[in-house]
Amino acid sequence: MGSVNRVLLVGTVSKYGVEVRYAPSGAPCASLTLMLVDTDKDGREHLTLVPCEVWGKRAEGVSELEPGQLVLFEGKLVRRKKGEQWEFVVSGFDVTPLTAPLTTLTGSAN
Repeated sequence: MGSVNRVLLVGTVSKYGVEVRYAPSGAPCASLTLMLVDTDKDGREHLTLVPCEVWGKRAEGVSELEPGQLVLFEGKLVRRKKGEQWEFVVSGFDVTPLTAPLTTLTGSAN
């Protein structure tokens, strides 16, 4: 049975920005947290923080993103071990800075 593992997120880079580190092989990895805001029917906003990473040549370009910048993040959901725990991370193929207002993209007036 087949499956599709593809994630598209539109959100803002968290206040911590982007951290670039290098694997022992020398491959760069950019890590960031995307902030996703959902508005429910009552008008209340709910914040979801999603850990994301980008490996290789694209990681160096991602390092130029600023906190609060709106981006489209394309990737896949991966699971990795952190200490004794497992965590889910979105591993990216492409990150595109967006210049359109969020209301244009979502169709909401909030």
